[in-house]
Amino acid sequence: MRARFVALGCLVVSAALGFWIAGGFLYRAAIGLDPSAFPAGGLMTRLGQVIFPSLQLSVAGVMLCILTVLALGVASFLLVRAAVRSRVAATDPGRRGFLTGSLGGGLAALGAVAAGGAAAAGRAFFGLGNEGRGWAKVGSEIFSNEGLRTHAEHLDAWRGARVRNYRRLGRTGWNASDICLGTGRIRGENGERLVREAIDRGVNYIDTSPDYSGSGSEQAIGAAIQGRRDQLFLATKFCTPEGHLPPGTPVAGYKEVIEGSLRRLRTDHVDLAHVHSCDEIERLMDPNLHEAFDRLKEEGKVRFLGFSTHTPNLVQVVDRGIESGRFDVMMLAYHHGIWPKLADVIERGRREQDMGVVAMKTLKGAKHHGLAGFREDADAFSQAAFKWVLANAEVSCLVVSFFEPQHLDEYLYASGGELTARDVAVLDRYDRAIQGTYCAPHCGACLQHCPEQLPIHDVLRYRMYFEDYGWEKHGMELYAKLEKSAAVCAGCSAPCLGSCPVGIPIQERMSEAHELLSLS
Repeated sequence: MRARFVALGCLVVSAALGFWIAGGFLYRAAIGLDPSAFPAGGLMTRLGQVIFPSLQLSVAGVMLCILTVLALGVASFLLVRAAVRSRVAATDPGRRGFLTGSLGGGLAALGAVAAGGAAAAGRAFFGLGNEGRGWAKVGSEIFSNEGLRTHAEHLDAWRGARVRNYRRLGRTGWNASDICLGTGRIRGENGERLVREAIDRGVNYIDTSPDYSGSGSEQAIGAAIQGRRDQLFLATKFCTPEGHLPPGTPVAGYKEVIEGSLRRLRTDHVDLAHVHSCDEIERLMDPNLHEAFDRLKEEGKVRFLGFSTHTPNLVQVVDRGIESGRFDVMMLAYHHGIWPKLADVIERGRREQDMGVVAMKTLKGAKHHGLAGFREDADAFSQAAFKWVLANAEVSCLVVSFFEPQHLDEYLYASGGELTARDVAVLDRYDRAIQGTYCAPHCGACLQHCPEQLPIHDVLRYRMYFEDYGWEKHGMELYAKLEKSAAVCAGCSAPCLGSCPVGIPIQERMSEAHELLSLS
């Protein structure tokens, strides 16, 4: 009986530590913090880069989460095995053996790893303990455009498109092009050419960061803007090439990252420095950050202070930023169908502080690439999305990543355009078309209704990769790695039906996904 209590205690402790410790590491990893934000961050980063070379999150945070959960499993194994051996020794003193208690310890270890991992995922992705503000909702509503490509056709009418409208960027006084250059995926000579062409076409606001393309973005911009610096409003971030600076970073540390950006950008000042991807009030209002900005401003190295946020605590961060009066610009995730409260937050920032408002993540998703009918539209979905964002007069401008030549024509063609009934119809049709197919909430409500314990959300995601992102091989490879395939749905009584809050016909979608993603 004692061993059972020890095993039960291990599960409880593992769940608690998984939530508080591992879950904290995993949540902060998704923000993309610099390794200095984590214990032994440098070592964890080097180890993680070997194991997960393509991982886009903060490797240090992910590694610490994994190691914490594994440590809980090892501790549970040792404790339960010791308890079993102690009991066996008391009842059968002559029994000795290497395997005594190992089976029970192994089962306890697996249970501890599962409990710790589930608790960590629950906190990080589903917002347990954070009023439901986890990364799953943000991932579905904001980051669903990661595989976005250009429109199917490069229409002649778009060629040579230029910026046709400029808007005041709040109290900075700068008249910014309504569509601005995001540079997250540019580097090298191709990046330089794209930047120069964008400037030639009237773009006068460039957004970059040290962690874009491993600092390659800043280097390409630095080469491209020589002789044209006074034509531009240049924004970067308080950030290193490895990630965002954590709260408590010394004043000298905050100053050094900006000075590093200046060297890469080949300029003596940037117009704006953002607190990057900010999810924490503590990081937003770090006294060291604000002292560093004040010093940099006095030295003429930074003119204005801003923050960017597209995270689960977005509204809370924005409210505090407005209230503080410290920030000149805010850059927010904003697109058709996103949280209604954002329009009120934007209006408040303009009204109370005359803040510049930069919209990002404006392309809601890549689903239109796999939807019948969208390829027939004369105009691109992107153009309708941009015009919807800019129809809000409180938005100063929008930033979107340019990384292909077609983007210059396709995206700038929307500049100065009026939102029409046809544009709204395209956006509404998009939302209707993805209804029942797109796992928007990523809530996991269906999982408890599946007797086969099929990872339904993963199958839907892999199908999306195949159909909508054009990542057919990647989707099939990921599907093949699942321990259980959607083939189990064929003869199932489907208790999952009706469990999806957005009405996805789960059994039907699962069976279709199996046919689509299977190699045979």
